[in-house]
Amino acid sequence: MVYFRPIRSSMKSKERPELFYCTIIFMAAVLISFVLLDLIYPFPESVISGDPWWRHNHRIAIVTVVDNVNYDNIAVVDTGKEVNNNNISTSSDYFKAISVRNKKSYAEKYGYKLVIKGIEDWDREASWANIPALLKTMNEYPNFDWLWWIDSKLFVSNPVNLISTILHNITLSPKNDNKEMIISYDCFGINTASFLIRNSHWSRKFLKTVYNPRLFKDLKDESIVMQTLIDFEDEVDSRILFVPLRTLNALPLNSSCSNDHRYKWHNDDFVMSLAGCEELQKDCEKRLLIA
Repeated sequence: MVYFRPIRSSMKSKERPELFYCTIIFMAAVLISFVLLDLIYPFPESVISGDPWWRHNHRIAIVTVVDNVNYDNIAVVDTGKEVNNNNISTSSDYFKAISVRNKKSYAEKYGYKLVIKGIEDWDREASWANIPALLKTMNEYPNFDWLWWIDSKLFVSNPVNLISTILHNITLSPKNDNKEMIISYDCFGINTASFLIRNSHWSRKFLKTVYNPRLFKDLKDESIVMQTLIDFEDEVDSRILFVPLRTLNALPLNSSCSNDHRYKWHNDDFVMSLAGCEELQKDCEKRLLIA
């Protein structure tokens, strides 16, 4: 008579402790690998502080425009050129050089991409240059999530990782999932010298609408066009997130409304403006020393 034995594991009981030890060794190896990777590629400060990494993993490009680019004086990061402080002939070039070097330092500190463009459309005021610069950057870097537009006359005076913090706070609230642009107000209306915009189809469409030549005929300033769209188009207004005063910019020294304390630059403010520094050079230099 043929007897059938029940199917059992071929592993002997004395071999099972070896499997246990192998598992422990494997887990220890994985842990050591994570530690070594952290030493080589450190996690962001936000992760170390306890926030989940996926809430901070935004790919961000800083975009600015420098008019009349003098390649001997201005550092154009994409070409690898550096600021030459010994060959700066005017106060305007001096503050441009400071501004570009400041943005480059900030971008390197937090791993952002700095993109510097020139003015392409000289038929419009220089303030319009941000629109084609942003559109071009969106096309060149489609994998970037957000773009921070910052005017060349703005200076990062408090180099904290505020941009990542702002975007982190947005992800915490489901009601902000549809926000495409982050901007602030001052006494003149929306302040377009510094704002965040998502790299998305909606943002491209919005920027192209703002740059529409038909609107340009009647509204000579890009901030007025944006303000008009926000005021009269509910769909546009619903996509804009407004942040508190001076979050992204403080008004320049020669501003007519900077006498209002709410708009004045404070020592711990994130960004300050160098606009008008050609005429107020000593006052601006004092600000830079404080910053």
